[in-house]
Amino acid sequence: MRPVAGFWPALISSTLFTLLAGYLSVSLGPTSADPQFTLYQIRLPRFVTAVLVGAALGVAGSLLQLATRNPLSEPELLGVNQSAVFAVVLLLLVSGGGAHPLLMLAVALLGGGVTGVAILLMSASGAFPRERLILAGLTMAFFFASACSGLLLLAGTDLFELLHWTAGKLSGANWLDAGLVGACLIPVALVSVARATQWNALLLGDDTARGLGIDPVNRRVEIVSLAVLLCAVSVSVAGPIGFVGIIVPHLANMLAGLDYRRRIPLILLMGGALVALSDVLARIVLHPAEIPVGILTALVGAPYFLYRAQKL
Repeated sequence: MRPVAGFWPALISSTLFTLLAGYLSVSLGPTSADPQFTLYQIRLPRFVTAVLVGAALGVAGSLLQLATRNPLSEPELLGVNQSAVFAVVLLLLVSGGGAHPLLMLAVALLGGGVTGVAILLMSASGAFPRERLILAGLTMAFFFASACSGLLLLAGTDLFELLHWTAGKLSGANWLDAGLVGACLIPVALVSVARATQWNALLLGDDTARGLGIDPVNRRVEIVSLAVLLCAVSVSVAGPIGFVGIIVPHLANMLAGLDYRRRIPLILLMGGALVALSDVLARIVLHPAEIPVGILTALVGAPYFLYRAQKL
């Protein structure tokens, strides 16, 4: 697909939208007796976390699309998010809701890794063409979502906050959350840029990649592992925020082409801007009540998914 608007205009526009989201995020909301505390300990870490989570989910979606050779692949649709959510919910119920963030990340990584391995096996077997792979992913997503609902029902306690989290939320995000996502995102982003040339070769087909001295199987294992890490850290901090991983990579394709050397930086900015702006809307649409940000991204992403599906 040829770039439509060009890389640099898209990069600049994404940066401006991110700055706009930052201004709105720290400006909107009731005043308090300690505005400095509200700014630096509540609103600013929430904005930074939103940007990092959005960037992580955007990159994760792009990596899963590359690994599965399916433009409709996305962490939510393949069940990676739901399996991570199930693992975290199980941990929180067993621990009484007091799990350390690092333990939540480890458990989310374990849960997401189960689905990641399944994706690799199905993709490598050749028995799951891209249409069947999405159906298999949706089946796993429904299974883990149902299992998660069952756990919450069996718990029989007041789980409003946990239910809110399972819809994707950023309220209560702190600097530890932002640091945790950043500590995972930055190395993955650097590896992605460093590997971009090899990943571009995968777009030409496995035979071409082998001819260039690249092992497509090893690269796919690497790609899915990185994607699962990003999904796990995002889920452990903000819950499942869906469809970012399909909207952002497709927009990046249209604006900057398929070259991963350009796509990765653009996806980082666009993903951050999308989730940060969605979080601002989540705070003001039903003010003083707050909508889970995952609901807003789903309202945009679900119709877009249907549009893309009928184009294939």
